[in-house]
Amino acid sequence: MKAFLYKAKGALALALAMSICSTQVFAAEALSAEQQGVQAAPVVELTEEELAALALPQMTMEQALELAIKHSPDLKDIEDTLDYLKETDEDLYDRVGSVKIPTYEYRKWASDGMHALVSSVFQLENGMEQAKLGEKIQKMALEVTIKSYFTNIKNTQDSLALVEKNAEIQQRLYEQGYTKYRLGMLSKYNLDQLQIAAQKAQDNVALLEASLEQTYVKFNSLIGENSDARFEFVYDVTFEPYTMTQTIDQYINSALKEDLTIQLQELATDKAKFTSNYRSYSDTGASYDSDKLTYDQQKRALKTAKEKKETLIRNTYLQLQQLETTYSSAQADLTKAQADYRVAQVNLQAGNVTKTVVEQAEMGVISAQNALNQIVYNYDMLVYTFENPSLLVDTTSSSQSK
Repeated sequence: MKAFLYKAKGALALALAMSICSTQVFAAEALSAEQQGVQAAPVVELTEEELAALALPQMTMEQALELAIKHSPDLKDIEDTLDYLKETDEDLYDRVGSVKIPTYEYRKWASDGMHALVSSVFQLENGMEQAKLGEKIQKMALEVTIKSYFTNIKNTQDSLALVEKNAEIQQRLYEQGYTKYRLGMLSKYNLDQLQIAAQKAQDNVALLEASLEQTYVKFNSLIGENSDARFEFVYDVTFEPYTMTQTIDQYINSALKEDLTIQLQELATDKAKFTSNYRSYSDTGASYDSDKLTYDQQKRALKTAKEKKETLIRNTYLQLQQLETTYSSAQADLTKAQADYRVAQVNLQAGNVTKTVVEQAEMGVISAQNALNQIVYNYDMLVYTFENPSLLVDTTSSSQSK
């Protein structure tokens, strides 16, 4: 499968190229302004500086992620927590010196004072490790969220260009229908249908514009920008079939060791184990039974988490393979749409079809290109989550519990 590079301005370039071809085909139909007796409007030429001032500022993934990290209140909370735990640990060290944390597979008894001291140090160290893992997960989640916004905005922009083109065609069909109706060549019913189609097309434009505005506002909030700020999103995505350098079983084994969510679960299990096995002389049997139960539950939770993560990784790998097949099919659809467009152009020159038919064929090309672009975006997102399985979450349990 050949690599496919979708540039951020690819859809626009495609539309411009089609527009040039359409202009050549339809030139014979158009009357110049002088032929119509209309004085052409003066052409205003802008300097490069003026054009640059009108251009939107560019926004890359890296820039957006940096802004999001700086603005994230969740990351700020984690940083504050880490600072607090470090200061507390340093204060404790200043008072009692270094404390070695014992590891016991079975119950070990200690005096109440020693138990309280060692437990405090363990809680601090365990808490700091959890906070550090949480910080890494939060940054990773921000990156995938930024990628999601870039994908959403680019897809919506592509769709908006398509529905705007359709709205123009539907409006022109209605205007032509109205002329035919006045000449008695079209029924009122058929005219009403054309009007409804034109109105629906305009409504689709309005809905997509509103959706795009809402996405802009949410994105700007994520990166700490004003809600009315707008950017040119630079998002170049390369489609390349994912190549495994090891077996899926080998990949899963290494992924489980590096998975941050599994590491968090392991920390919780270690904490339960320590609490269960390191006991003070004043402990009651009831408290031990409770702590032992918690430890057993955490061990089962860890085992379940690893099993679910393995399933998620395997399913994601299968989805990658499925999307590769879908991409090939979408490429074929685009090739067919391009062929249909060329046939429509030839038929227009021969007088067999109207200009509207050619424009509809042109829309078919744009639609097929948009579908291909969306697959590329989805594939890129899926590769990212596959390579960062900490982001893979099992949503089955939560959906079934509702």
